[in-house]
Amino acid sequence: MCTRVGDAELSTASFVSDMSAGFSGNYGYSLPRDWAYDQIATISVGSGDGYINIDNNIASGRDVGQGSFNPPRIGLPDTYFDGAYYLSLQHDVGAYMESIGFPESSLNRIYSHSECLESIMAEGRLMTEISHRYQMRKALIQTSAYWEMCHYDLMDLTVDAAVVYCHTATGGSTITPVRDSSAGVAQISGTVGIIAWNHCINNALAEGPILDPDVDSDLWVMWHQLNQNNDFSIATVPLIHMWGADGKPGGVNPPGGETIIRRPRLDYTDREIFEVLRRSQGWGNEAEEHAQKRMALYQIFERCNSIIRGA
Repeated sequence: MCTRVGDAELSTASFVSDMSAGFSGNYGYSLPRDWAYDQIATISVGSGDGYINIDNNIASGRDVGQGSFNPPRIGLPDTYFDGAYYLSLQHDVGAYMESIGFPESSLNRIYSHSECLESIMAEGRLMTEISHRYQMRKALIQTSAYWEMCHYDLMDLTVDAAVVYCHTATGGSTITPVRDSSAGVAQISGTVGIIAWNHCINNALAEGPILDPDVDSDLWVMWHQLNQNNDFSIATVPLIHMWGADGKPGGVNPPGGETIIRRPRLDYTDREIFEVLRRSQGWGNEAEEHAQKRMALYQIFERCNSIIRGA
């Protein structure tokens, strides 16, 4: 493969996996003319707990490697959004959603991509202030809220009406009552909202009344706020992420529970970002798949935010 790519003048150097017997094309072929590194053997180093296997590579000198590095960029806090970047962000987000099977609009979905982005970005000042308060990347809040709003469909609308009927007996006697559902722009259920708020209040991360998800009147108070108050719904997203990082105590968890990881910070790694996005979805194959898709969406929001804040 390296030889053919080099002969087509599509590469300037090659790193050849020469020791991998599974690549049967290695047998009987000379190294490509532009080889820089050649993986020739696996060797063992260290002992005891420090024992590991590493690849032994040889170098032709074509590539001398990297001997110096720029200092890491300082993790600057996010700033307020610059409207000059809106159309670019709208294009990138829309193109990505189209690429994963979400057209601009559909008969089943309530909101188009553009309407979702407009609603989420309208909360930009609040998101920026929240990101400062919790030292959390704004893109983490934007991603979760936008993703969930994009998935709000006719079935969700019907279930919302059933929840209203359950707690207020208004909306029509033919409706089958439903006690709780995912609600609002961030599609958060009343139960999860209560558990996340309670957890963060008890850990001095938020202020408010302690509610009981088993008490109908408390559940209705939380659900109604999430469904009708966009500011409240957006402010709940980072609390869910911090609750998720703390292992989701009191919530529904996989067998063995969730591990405790760092709460979101400006220097959060990609792995940590993936974990909180996955935990906000749940666990299992579907949650993993959605988290992977949201990771790319996060990078789009974060790229735009990093340009605006300058790092």
